[in-house]
Amino acid sequence: MRKRLIMVLTGILSCIGTTLAQNTVSGLVISQEDNLPVVGATVTIEGTHSGTTTNSEGHFTLSVPSLTVVLKISCLGMNTETIPIEGRSNIKIRLFSQNKTLDDVVVVAYGTTRKSSYTGAASFVKSDAIKDVPVTSFENALTGKVAGLQVTNASGQLGGTPSLRIRGIGSMNASNDPLYVIDGVPVVSGNVGQMSSELYATNNIMNSLNPEDIESISVLKDAAASALYGSRAANGVILITTKKGKYGKPKVNLKMTYGFSPSWATKNYEPASVQSQVDMMYQVYYDANYDAKKKDAAEIASTTALKWLNESFNEHGYQLTADGTGRYQDIHISEYDHSGRGGKYYDWEKAYFRSAAYQNYDFSVSGGNGITHYYSSLSYSDQQGRSRTNDFKRVSGRVNLMQKAGKFLDFTTNVSFARTRQVGFNDTRNTATNYFYEVHNLLWGMYWPTDYKTGLPYTDRYESYAYNNLYYDKLWSNNTTNTQISAMETAALHLSPGLDVKSILSYETTGVKGHLYYSPKHYQGTSTNGSVSETRTTYDDIISSTTANYNKFLGDHEFNVMAGFEAEKVTTNYTRSTGTNLANSDLQSISIAGAYDADGYKWGHSLLSVLSKADYNYKQIYYLSASYRRDGSSRLSKDNRWGNFWSVSGAWNLTNERFMKNFDRLSTLKLRMSYGINGTLPTNDYGYMSLMTFNSRYMGDPGSQLSSLASPNLSWETSHTTNIGIDFGLLRQRIRGTIEYYTRDSKNLLQDVPVSMVTGFSSILKNVGLINNHGIEVQLDGDIISNRDWLWTLSVNASFLSSKVKKLYDGEDIIWKDPTGDDNRAQFIYREGQSTLAFYGYEWAGVDKSNGNSVYYVNDPSDPKKGDFLYKGRGATYKYESANYTIIGNAIPAVSGGFCSNLKFKGFDFNLNFIYKIGGKLYDGAYKDVADDGYYWARIRAASYYKNMWTTDNPNGTQPRLQGTDLRDAIQYSSRHICSASFVRLKNLSLGYTFPSDLLKRAFISNARLFFTASNLWTWAKYKEADPEVNQYGTRGWETPICKTFTFGIDLTF
Repeated sequence: MRKRLIMVLTGILSCIGTTLAQNTVSGLVISQEDNLPVVGATVTIEGTHSGTTTNSEGHFTLSVPSLTVVLKISCLGMNTETIPIEGRSNIKIRLFSQNKTLDDVVVVAYGTTRKSSYTGAASFVKSDAIKDVPVTSFENALTGKVAGLQVTNASGQLGGTPSLRIRGIGSMNASNDPLYVIDGVPVVSGNVGQMSSELYATNNIMNSLNPEDIESISVLKDAAASALYGSRAANGVILITTKKGKYGKPKVNLKMTYGFSPSWATKNYEPASVQSQVDMMYQVYYDANYDAKKKDAAEIASTTALKWLNESFNEHGYQLTADGTGRYQDIHISEYDHSGRGGKYYDWEKAYFRSAAYQNYDFSVSGGNGITHYYSSLSYSDQQGRSRTNDFKRVSGRVNLMQKAGKFLDFTTNVSFARTRQVGFNDTRNTATNYFYEVHNLLWGMYWPTDYKTGLPYTDRYESYAYNNLYYDKLWSNNTTNTQISAMETAALHLSPGLDVKSILSYETTGVKGHLYYSPKHYQGTSTNGSVSETRTTYDDIISSTTANYNKFLGDHEFNVMAGFEAEKVTTNYTRSTGTNLANSDLQSISIAGAYDADGYKWGHSLLSVLSKADYNYKQIYYLSASYRRDGSSRLSKDNRWGNFWSVSGAWNLTNERFMKNFDRLSTLKLRMSYGINGTLPTNDYGYMSLMTFNSRYMGDPGSQLSSLASPNLSWETSHTTNIGIDFGLLRQRIRGTIEYYTRDSKNLLQDVPVSMVTGFSSILKNVGLINNHGIEVQLDGDIISNRDWLWTLSVNASFLSSKVKKLYDGEDIIWKDPTGDDNRAQFIYREGQSTLAFYGYEWAGVDKSNGNSVYYVNDPSDPKKGDFLYKGRGATYKYESANYTIIGNAIPAVSGGFCSNLKFKGFDFNLNFIYKIGGKLYDGAYKDVADDGYYWARIRAASYYKNMWTTDNPNGTQPRLQGTDLRDAIQYSSRHICSASFVRLKNLSLGYTFPSDLLKRAFISNARLFFTASNLWTWAKYKEADPEVNQYGTRGWETPICKTFTFGIDLTF
C-alpha cells in the first residue's frame, strides 16, 4: 500500500513538472498584402501534430515545450511559413498570398515548386501579360512572349485554331501539338472538327476557356519539365492554372471592353485599276487570236478581243472600244444601253467586308478566409469578323471552390461551363464562297450585284466563275456550336508532417454541333433542290489520378518524393445526317427532306499510367531530380502497349556558394542540365488493327470492305531530349536572363512504308523515321528604371532553331503537300539531311530580258549545264516541264521571338509587344493567281504585277510578260512564289490609367482602370504583297487575313 501511494505521488509530481515546463506563445497572423487578420490559419510545432488555429481576429495561443522550437503557419491560398520562436512569447507573422512571393512558386508537372529550385526548362506567363488582349483564345495572346514557342494562325477567321509548336517539329505523321493541362488535368485541345464538314474553317476547343479566368500559364519544354506526362509530352506541355479565391474580403470585379476592327493588318494583293485590268485583258485576248500567217491579223485579233470583252461586260452596262488595232491600246470604257454605269464601278471590298464590332463582359466574385476560398465568374463575348458572314459568340461561367475540412483534409471543386457559336465561310481557294479570294482576284468592279435592266439581284455566275453572294448569303447558313462542361473534384489529405496524398476525379464533355444549309435557290443547292447537313460530335474524357508526396528536411538536406497512378478514358461519338430535295426553301430541318443519308462512328482510347519523381537539394545549392512514368495505351497492340518514359536533371545554384558572396553585382547564377525520353502516340485509335467500313449498301442490305491493313508492330514515337541552361541575375535582379541549348532526337517516327499491291493497299504505317531539332533560346529581362514613380521594364526573347530529317525508310524522299486550306498551295519534301519544312519545286531563274519569258534552271543531276540554253552559267529552259524539281527554300526562320516594353508612371501604364522573324522563306500560293501570266484570263491581277511586268518599255521587269497562249506556267510549284519571311510587327499596344484609391472610396470602389489597346498596328516586312505572318508551314493562300483591332475598356473592382 505504501509503495502504491509513493508511485501515485511520483506520477502526479511528474505531470505537474511537465506542465510547468510548458511555455505559452501568443501571436497575430496577418496578410502581407493588406494587413488584415488571417482567420483559420493553422499554427503547428514543426515536425509534430501539436497545433491550433487563429481566431476571428487572427490571434492564436499555443503551448510549446520550449522557446526554441519552430512554428509552421499555413493557410489556404497563402504560402506556408516556418518561424523560429527564438525565445519570444509574442510573435507577429505575415503571410504572403500565393501569387505574391519573393521566390515565385510556379506550377509544374503534378505540383508546384520554387522557381529558384527548378531544374527543368520552362517559361512562365502570368495573367498580367495576356490581359486586355482582344482574342477568342488565350493561345493567340502568347505570341512572342515565350522563347521557343511559335504561335501561328492559318486564318484570321474568328474562332479558328492556332498552331502551337514548342521547339520545332517532332513528327511526320503523328501530332506536333503540345499537351494542354488545366488545373492539373489533361484536356482535349485543338481543332474539334471542321466547320460543317466541307468548309475549311477550323473550330478551336480552347475558345471555350475564358482568358480572364486564367491565373498563370507554364510552358514546359524539356524532358525534365514534361517527362511526368510521358507519352503525350514529346511536343511540350501547356499548363494552365485558373484563378482561385485569395485571402481577404470579397471582391467583385467587372470588366467591360468594346472595340472594332476597321481594316486588315496589311495591304493584301491590291488589285490594279479597272482600266489597267481591261487594257491587259484586251492584250491577252489579242494574243490568243493573233495569227501572223493571216491577212489583216492585227484587225482580226483586235476585233475578236473587243468582241470577247463586250460579251463579258455589255450585260453589266459597259461598252468597250479601241482607237486602233494594235496590241497596246488604251481601251475606252463607256456606258452601254443607258445603264447609268459609265465611269462607275462597284466596290465589292466594301460590300463584303465591314468595320467589325467587338464587345466583351467579364464579371467575377472572389474572396476567402482560413477555411473557404472561392472564385466565380461569368463572361459574355460577341465578336464580328470583318467578313459579314463571320461571327463568334461565347457565354462561359466558372466556379472554383477550396474548402478546408479540419486540419488534415482539403477539398477543391472546379466546375466550368461554356457555349460558343461560330459562324464562318469557306476559307479555301473556292471561286464561289471565299469572299476574300473573290474580291481580290475574281470580282471585277464592272460586275454589279444587280441587273441594270431590271434592278433585280444578278443571280447568274460571272465570267470569272464568281457569284453575287450579296444575294446568295441569304440562301445558306453555316455555323458550329460547342457546348463544354467540365467538373473536377480534388481531395488533399495531410497524413503527417511532410506527407500529403491528393486524389483527382475529372469529367469533361464537349458537344460539337455543325449545321450547313443550302436553299434550293442557292447555286450549291440547285442540283439537289436544297440540302441540309447536321453533324454531332461528342467528346467525353474521364480522368482519375492519385499521387502521394513526401517532403523531408534532414539538416541541410531536403528530399521530396512523389508516386502515383493515373487512368484516362476518352470516347468520341460522331453522327452525320444529310437531307436533300427540301419541301420548303424557308425551313432548315432535315425532316422536310425528300431523301436522306446518314452515317456515324464511335471511337476512343484509354491510357493507364504509373508515375514517380524524386528531388533532392543540399543547402539549396546542389539539386538533383529524376522522374519515371510507365504508360499503357489502347492505341497499341498488347505486345507494344507499354512504354517507359523518364528524365534526370540537376542544377547548381552558384548564388548560394560561399565563394560567390563577394560578387555583389551577380545576384543569381544557376546552371541546369537535363536528359530524358518522352513519347508520342499514333493519332489513330486503332492503327494496329485491320479495320472494316460498313458504308456500302446494295438493295437495302449492308455491305462492308477492308479500309486499312493491320500494323501490329506499331509502337511509340520517342523523343530524346538534352537541355543545358543557365539562369542569371545582375544588379540585385534588375537584369535577369536565361540561355538554353537543347537538342531533341525524335526517333521511331511513323512513316508510310510500301507494301505489296496484292494486299489492295499501297502502304502501312511503321516506326522508321528520325528528326533532329536543336537550337538556342535566349530570354532577357531588365528593370531600366525603378523608383517610387517610375517603372520601366524591357523584355526580349529569341529562338534559334534547326530542324532536319535524319532518317527515312530506305533513305527514300517523301513528297507532301501543305495540308492547310485544301488547295495544294505548296509542295514540300522530306529528305535526309534537309529541313523538315523544305519547299520543293522548279527553280525559277527570273525573266529573260530579251523576250520577257520565264526562265527555269533544269537542275539535271548528271550535268548542271544541261538544258535548252545557258543562263547565268547554268542549264536553263523556258519550259518548266523540261526542268527538274529541287529544294527551293526553307520555311524555318533563322531566329524568331518577341520583345516587350512596359512603362508605368504613377497611375499610367504603357505597354508595347513586338514579334519578329528573321530569315526563312514563305510560299505565296495566292500570288500564283494574282500574278498569273496567262492562265484563267478573267482573273484580276495585282497592281504590283503590272508595275513589275516585263514589257518592251520595261525590259528590266522582274515579272514575266503576260501571254494569252501560256495556260499553265503560273500555277506550277516554283521559286517564283518564294518570298522572304522576315518581318517585325507591333502585335499589341496598350495604354491604361488606374485612378487613385482616395478618389474611389466614396463610390465603394477599391480599384478602377481605364485602358485602350491596339493590335496588329504596324508591320515591316520585305514581303509586300500580303500579310507576312503566315501559318505553321510557312505558306499563304486565300485564307482570311488578320485585322487591326482597337478596343477600349474599364476594369472595376468593388
